[in-house]
Amino acid sequence: MLFKYESLISKVIVTDRDLAMMNAISVVFPTSIHLLCRFHIEKNVGARCKQYVKKDRQEEVMDLWKKIVYSTSVEEYDHHLQQFEILCADIILFVDYVKDSWLTPYKERFVNVWTNRVMHLGNTTSNRVESAHWRLKNMLQTSFGDLCKSWDAVNMMLKNQICIIQSSFQKTIKDVEHGYNSQFFQNLHHCVSRKCMKLIDNQLERVKIVGTNKTECGCSIRTTHGLPCACELAKLQINGNAIPLDSIHDFWKQLSIAHELEDEESLSDYDFSEELEAMKAYMKTHDIISQRIFKAKVREVVFPHTTSILAPPEKVRTKGAGKKKKEFDTPRDPSYWEYVDASQESAKARQPSQSSQRSARQQSQSSQHSFKTQFPTYIRPYIEDIVDVVADGNCGFRAIAALLGWTEESWALVRSQLDKEIGLHKDVYSNVFDDNVESVRNSLKICKGEGNHLNHLNVLQGNNLNHLSILLRHNFLLIYVCILRT
Repeated sequence: MLFKYESLISKVIVTDRDLAMMNAISVVFPTSIHLLCRFHIEKNVGARCKQYVKKDRQEEVMDLWKKIVYSTSVEEYDHHLQQFEILCADIILFVDYVKDSWLTPYKERFVNVWTNRVMHLGNTTSNRVESAHWRLKNMLQTSFGDLCKSWDAVNMMLKNQICIIQSSFQKTIKDVEHGYNSQFFQNLHHCVSRKCMKLIDNQLERVKIVGTNKTECGCSIRTTHGLPCACELAKLQINGNAIPLDSIHDFWKQLSIAHELEDEESLSDYDFSEELEAMKAYMKTHDIISQRIFKAKVREVVFPHTTSILAPPEKVRTKGAGKKKKEFDTPRDPSYWEYVDASQESAKARQPSQSSQRSARQQSQSSQHSFKTQFPTYIRPYIEDIVDVVADGNCGFRAIAALLGWTEESWALVRSQLDKEIGLHKDVYSNVFDDNVESVRNSLKICKGEGNHLNHLNVLQGNNLNHLSILLRHNFLLIYVCILRT
C-alpha cells in the first residue's frame, strides 16, 4: 500500500499475532498503535480450552475469560484474573498458556481497560478484512487462473462494494430514521452516518443509569470513537441543548468516498506543462524515424485502443490425443482452532450407538470389578475410579493423565511436569531419593527425533532390567510424593 500523504497513515493497526508482521509494523509504522484481533485470540483460547478443560466446565471458563478481556478497569481486570486462576487451579497447563501466550506479553493490545485509551473507532478485530478476503475468494472461486480473470473478479468486487457504500451514504443524506426525529438530534440530520446515530442512541440509554457522573460513565466512547458519552449527553439534556456537530469526530461525517486533495499546492504535482515542453525539445533533436517511434509509444499511453500490440495467433493443433491439463488448487492452511473444532466434530461422528455404549459400559464395569478384587478389602472402599490404560511402560503416567481430565495420550505432559517439579524443589527430592535425583530425572526424559506425535515418543531406559526396575520404583514414589504435595 502506498500513502501519498503522511496524514493518511493509520493511527491504529489491528492484526492477528503474526510475529513477523508485528516486527515489520513496529519498524515501518513506529507512530501507529498496534492492537491484536480479539476474535482470533478468543478462538485460540477456546481451542486450548477444549483441549485441556472438561466439557461441563468449558462454558464457565470461557465466560470468565470474556470478563477478563472486557474489563474496564485495572482493579476489575485483576479481580477477574484471580477468579480465573482459582477456577482453573487444577488445569495449570491451560492457565500457563493463557498467561504466557496472551495476558503477560500482549494484554495492552486487546483488553478493554487498555484499548479504551486508543481511538480505534470500534475496530478491535480484523473481521472486516477477513470478510473482504472471503468475498474476494468467492468471486475468484479458485486459486488458479490467468491475470485477466483475476483482475475482472477483483474489479467487479470493488465496484459492488462502492455501490453498496454509496447507497448507504445516499440514504443517510436523504432520509432520517424515525427514532432520531427529535430536536436533540437536529444538528446531526443528513451530516453523520447511521452507525454514529445508533452509537449515540446507545449512550442515551446509559444516561438513565450514570446521569452526569463522570466516574460512573467512564467516557470510553469519547476516547475510542470520538463521540459524546453518556455524561456529556446528560448535561446537554439538562441545559435543553441539541447535540453539536462539532462534538462528532470527522470520521463519522465522511459521507463520500471521492478523493479530495489536501490543499491547492498539491495541484502542482499534476501539472505536466514542464514535462511536455521537455518532451517536444527532446523529439526535435532526433531524426524522423526516432520521432515516429517515440510518437507511437506516447499514443499507446494516451490512446490505448490504437495500440499496435496484437494477441498471439492461436496455436495450431497437432495430431494425437490432447493431453489433459492437471489443475491444482492451493487451499489455505487452517488455523489451530479450526483443527481442534474439526477433530471434535469427527470425534462426535465416530461416537458409537447407545447399544454399543451400553455393552462397552458393562464390560468396563466388569473389568473394573476384576481390578478391584486385586486390592486388599480395607482399601477397596476408598477407590473412586479405575482407568484401564495401554500397557506400554508408561501405564502409570497414562493413568494420571486420564484421571486429571486429559486423554491418556498426554502421558508425556505428566512426565515433563514431574521433571519440572523436581527441578524446582531439588532439596526436597534429594532427601526422598537419597541423592539419586539426576537418575530419576533422566528416567523422566523423552527421546527426541522419534516423531512429533506423542505415540511415537520412546522412554529412555536403563542398560539392564535391575536398573529399569529401580527407575520405575522411583517414578511411582515421585508421583506419590507429588500428589501428597498438592
